[in-house]
Amino acid sequence: MHTSIQLTYTYNYDLKAGQGVNIYVIDSGIRVTHTGFGGRAKWAATFGGYANQDGNGHGTHRAPIYEPTMTLSGSAVGGRYGLAKLANIFAIEVLSDSGSGFASDVIAGMDYAMTDAKATGKPSVVSTAIDTAAENLVDSGVHTVVTAGNDNADAADTSPARVPEVITVAATTITDERASFSNWGSLIDIFAPGQNIISTWKDSDTATATLSGTSMATPHAAGLVAYLISVNGNMSPAAMRQKIRDLSLVGLVNPYTPVPSGHVNMVINNRYQN
Repeated sequence: MHTSIQLTYTYNYDLKAGQGVNIYVIDSGIRVTHTGFGGRAKWAATFGGYANQDGNGHGTHRAPIYEPTMTLSGSAVGGRYGLAKLANIFAIEVLSDSGSGFASDVIAGMDYAMTDAKATGKPSVVSTAIDTAAENLVDSGVHTVVTAGNDNADAADTSPARVPEVITVAATTITDERASFSNWGSLIDIFAPGQNIISTWKDSDTATATLSGTSMATPHAAGLVAYLISVNGNMSPAAMRQKIRDLSLVGLVNPYTPVPSGHVNMVINNRYQN
């Protein structure tokens, strides 16, 4: 949800909304007791010897962009944040309270998600950052959605955004411009809102905060993956990646310069119709 404009548009989404899909958030952890998750967030694993809590806030902020249950205007079925409103969220902590961590812990978290997804047998979506581990996730049938990076540079130099098989997400502003920090390039699959995004926060079970980054854009795409699985059934990661691109709004990001030729200009969209 954006903070700078109060929109008055009517929008619709299928009420299946990610039901039966597991989303693994590999980050700083999640405040699983936050009311925004409606009891569907659970702690899965911790790597790196950290406490089983989100001391940084990054993971908690991202998680409800995938799956929210915070009500709007008293609607019991409406969610205030996110796309896959009935998906299950699993926290995998690999980052410290300062937001730093080791690549080995991130890889361990990704491997855990792959193993757990196989064990549950449910369609699964992972959002994370590390090339080979990301490729392994995709090869195992897990939909893997990653950030493009925040360096205002070609994503071809960013891991694991440069992995062709994953879904790489860049960020836009509320006026459909490329966010000034967002990476770009031919390896981007989709743009999604990533500037001034309000979502849940770590400080209490009702706290919110406003953050910007491709980390805020990525959950929109991961949530859309979960949404599409619940509506259309599961498909291969390659087919899902193509589906996301096919549903997108092409050429909407404006202005989109300066960037090299061959860049991607597609904005996330579910094309839901009543």
